Amino acid sequence: MTIQINPREIAVQALLEILKEEKYNTTVLRKLLKQNGAMPPKDRAFVTEIVNGSLRNLYYIDFVIDNVSHVKMKKIKPYILAVLRTAIYQLYFMKVPENAICDESVKLVKKRGLTSLSGFVNAVLRNAIRQKDSIVFPDEKQYAVEYLCLKYSHPIWLLKMWLHQYDYDFVKALCIQNNVAPDVSIVVNTLCTTKQELKKELEQCDIVVKESKYYQNVLHLQKTANIAKLQSYHNGKFHVQDESSVTAVEVLSPQPNESILDICAAPGGKSFLIAEKMQNKGNIYSCDIYQHKLELLQEGAERLSISIITPKQQDGTIYQKQYEKAFDRVLVDAPCSGLGLIRKKPDIRLKKNGNDIDNILIVQKNILKQAAQYVKQNGILVYSTCTICKKENEKNVEWFLEQYKNFELEDIRTYLPSEFYSETAENGYVTLYPHIHHTDGFFIARFIRKE
Repeated sequence: MTIQINPREIAVQALLEILKEEKYNTTVLRKLLKQNGAMPPKDRAFVTEIVNGSLRNLYYIDFVIDNVSHVKMKKIKPYILAVLRTAIYQLYFMKVPENAICDESVKLVKKRGLTSLSGFVNAVLRNAIRQKDSIVFPDEKQYAVEYLCLKYSHPIWLLKMWLHQYDYDFVKALCIQNNVAPDVSIVVNTLCTTKQELKKELEQCDIVVKESKYYQNVLHLQKTANIAKLQSYHNGKFHVQDESSVTAVEVLSPQPNESILDICAAPGGKSFLIAEKMQNKGNIYSCDIYQHKLELLQEGAERLSISIITPKQQDGTIYQKQYEKAFDRVLVDAPCSGLGLIRKKPDIRLKKNGNDIDNILIVQKNILKQAAQYVKQNGILVYSTCTICKKENEKNVEWFLEQYKNFELEDIRTYLPSEFYSETAENGYVTLYPHIHHTDGFFIARFIRKE
């Protein structure tokens, strides 16, 4: 007997858990897809698209519901709301037959034992179809923030912060790009294979492989299904890493036989690339506050045949005397608001409210305080974040230079692809943006210790 698994039902359940129980989208999707492992790759991709797409466009979708439903959203049952949200995403953003979406949504409601509400769901969706081209958004010129919020589903507080930092067209382009799902970016493990060999092996698995415009040993993957099931992954021939993170390691410029500290290392991608750059010669101390994350890091190092990484459980904000002036290079990839990852983790925009940034700043500065003491004379300190927030980036750099006069910023142009050059790169730091560089939003600064 074949068990029929309805991907739309899985998508509704996932969205319900993410929004009602405030769980992370990656965690929920991983759990539900594992529980329903019999689903074919096409259906797994369908579930992921519906869930992440609904999250990316949630404010837009909710605005539509408000316009086409006679019942206010706060009075709609959570399960019914999840059905409507996923259905409207399909209607407005996917090429799926409209009748199929309506029929399947009604079936889900009835299966849930909510037959009395099936007519309501059908009516809302039929209204959404009829009014698809007539939904009126706030005037873009007169109500710019409200327009961006509803049209591109970004929270008001974030838009106000970005509009304070950048001009309107810049922010609009950033919001648009944040709603485009990126390719998976991987780094070739040069310790055991070559780019061409790995590319050929992946293409034999019907994966679309594109070469990076920026880095020789980076590949972009499409139609990947489940990466963890690939034989080349199990054989340690690559690890997943965005080109922004690759850039941070390039700016660090690790050399064979050096001693390097990765002070906030988990899940380990940068440590892995550092080791590969060092030809697996030297010492890397990879630290994190959580033991379970370090166990995953260790597993990753073993899979990649990397032997020079030593995982250390410790709090980066607490001084470690044994590290005093012990390292040639120190990487501080600091905990941050993660606002540069919105295109990959769409639920970030729904879980943050801006109030936690000041608390994050304290942590970032405390880590930098300790890290400064671990760098040898003439050694290198790299500070990076995966956020687009000047308080966490440029302002922290200014603060650090004021506090530590023995450190100076260094020109980083020689470590960057020409496409990443900016007027700030000569001064020692750079910001990468999704809509300009097609990477995660990322900040990187390089300091040298003079004495």
